[in-house]
Amino acid sequence: MSLACAVAALFAAGSAAAQSASQDWSGPYAGFHLGGAYGGFTNNVPAQPGPTEDAGTFLGGVQLGYNWQQGNTVYGAEIDYSLMELRGSSAGGSFEENGMGSLRFRAGQILGETLFYGSLGVAWTQKKTSLTGIGSSTDFEPGLMVGGGAERWLGDNLSGRIEAYYVDVPKSQQSVGGVATSGGSQNGVFRAGLNLHF
Repeated sequence: MSLACAVAALFAAGSAAAQSASQDWSGPYAGFHLGGAYGGFTNNVPAQPGPTEDAGTFLGGVQLGYNWQQGNTVYGAEIDYSLMELRGSSAGGSFEENGMGSLRFRAGQILGETLFYGSLGVAWTQKKTSLTGIGSSTDFEPGLMVGGGAERWLGDNLSGRIEAYYVDVPKSQQSVGGVATSGGSQNGVFRAGLNLHF
């Protein structure tokens, strides 16, 4: 609730100082984001049921991107990285997702001072698999990332955004101490952020 209130206040404050509709979105930008993630685990460990519960976490990270503008259409590419701590556990072991990086393409339309966009790309999720009494193994699992959001000018070269994504972490095979395991999740990601345009 506090994050939603902060975002609402950010956009409200920016309405008076925002640039006109002719503001150019073209060029590079960099910024940071805060938010949350909610994951549904579907994992298995040998001879025991694996973690299948849902889990939630706060996250935070940075992004870097580039926009091109043609009329009221904006498209571009963005990379980002977020730190988080999604975890599911059972008597046999645990599965953790501690970070996520993505490469995505964005495209959208300008309405007034706000850019509404969709985004599609690949997310690499850092996944740690631990087996009780055996050990652990970590890898980066690629999966689909799709979603969208809205971004608004708040002043000279500064914009604020809110966005939501679905991230698929495929249920892949992984060996821990010579023992085969499988695990993955389906995650919802919600973020608010600021960007400085150059």
